[in-house]
Amino acid sequence: MSRPSIPAEIRRAVLVEAGHRCAIPRCNQTELDVHHIVPWETCRKHEYSNLIALCPLCHRRVHNGDIDRKALHIYKENLAKEFGKHDNGSFQAEVIEYKRRLSEVNDGAPGFTFQFEFPDFPNPVERIVSRNIEAWGLELLADFRNTQEHYDKHPQELEGTLMNIRADLSGHYRVIRRDEKIISIRYSIDTYYTGAAHGRRGTRVLNYTLKPFRPITLEYLLGDLNRLPLLAALVRHRLSETGRYDAKWLITGTEPEPENFSLFNIEQYGLTFTFPEYKIASYSEGVQRIFVDLYSLSSICDPHALEAIKEFNL
Repeated sequence: MSRPSIPAEIRRAVLVEAGHRCAIPRCNQTELDVHHIVPWETCRKHEYSNLIALCPLCHRRVHNGDIDRKALHIYKENLAKEFGKHDNGSFQAEVIEYKRRLSEVNDGAPGFTFQFEFPDFPNPVERIVSRNIEAWGLELLADFRNTQEHYDKHPQELEGTLMNIRADLSGHYRVIRRDEKIISIRYSIDTYYTGAAHGRRGTRVLNYTLKPFRPITLEYLLGDLNRLPLLAALVRHRLSETGRYDAKWLITGTEPEPENFSLFNIEQYGLTFTFPEYKIASYSEGVQRIFVDLYSLSSICDPHALEAIKEFNL
């Protein structure tokens, strides 16, 4: 079995949790590896709760047995507490009421306008969520800056009408659920790239358990991706019951592939799955969503994951 890369959102969460420094107390090195506490050869999963940021030297000490697995678990448990103690509350983004916004306008040729809003959560564990989202926004902004830098160096590539139109990104969010157990957020990113015939809307979702803090991935939800065909069949059935979709579109858009079901939000009594344009319907029909209740998912999803996302009063 080949070893897949650690998903970007999980890697980012691990690094932000550690403050982009080695998780071993008083080490403070900033050149980092992401280490599996329980070895990959044993777990075969990239789970946030099993990953920790280590500098190369401490990483070697772990493999040499100088730092044991129990110690790593203790360091991992302490990271969220330490984050809350040492976070100085300063973001790069300006405050917009109870949210923040990364905003930049470049007046070069073709130039760009960038606005990315995200929630400013107050308590220590929730602030890890805010930091992760800001880090994602900064990655998007860096892409815009790099593209503009390329055009600054190669202005000849701007010849033609479309190539002179300013690029634009506008990111907005909706908090779907926020309580003592779960934060679930849906993002809409409206983007127009220089040279494109039309703009596009992208959807991203972010789901986290708070106690313990963990990004909720499709693999965590199912426990085993071998259960994905069962989920695909259930969602396809629910979509077909609406009578709104062409059968061929449904079959193609709900094939049991992880990318088809990775856009889900956790609500009070179930999950809402999002399908972008062209996935199960035409572009003009826009983004499509379907709700599936927790009871229907109980025979498909991992029972520990379902217990983690249930409200206390269910």
